[in-house]
Amino acid sequence: MSAKRSKRISSGDGWSFNAAPQPLAKNTGSSKKLIRLRMEKRKGKPTTILYDMEGVPDMKLLAKALKNLVSAGGTTKNEKIEIQGEHRKRFRVYLCDEGYEVKG
Repeated sequence: MSAKRSKRISSGDGWSFNAAPQPLAKNTGSSKKLIRLRMEKRKGKPTTILYDMEGVPDMKLLAKALKNLVSAGGTTKNEKIEIQGEHRKRFRVYLCDEGYEVKG
C-alpha cells in the first residue's frame, strides 16, 4: 500500500476572517429618510415593528441587517418590517448611525 500525501491548505489571497460588516448604502441625496418604530405584544411576546419608511432604498436589505444586528427572526409584510423581540433602543441607535431620522 502506498500512502497518499495530503494536500496542504494555506490561506489564499483575499481571505479575511475578521472582516467588518458592510454598512448599508447611504443615500446622499436631499430626500428625507424617516422610519417610525413601535412595539406590539402578539400572543404575549413582544414584536418590534418599523413602518412609514420614507427614503429606504431596499426594505429587505434593511430587514436583514436589523435581524443580524439583534440575532432575531423577522419578516417584511405590507411595507412594514417585523422583528421578534423588544429592540427599539438598539434599532434607534443603529438607524441614527445610518443617517435615518427615527420616530417612536
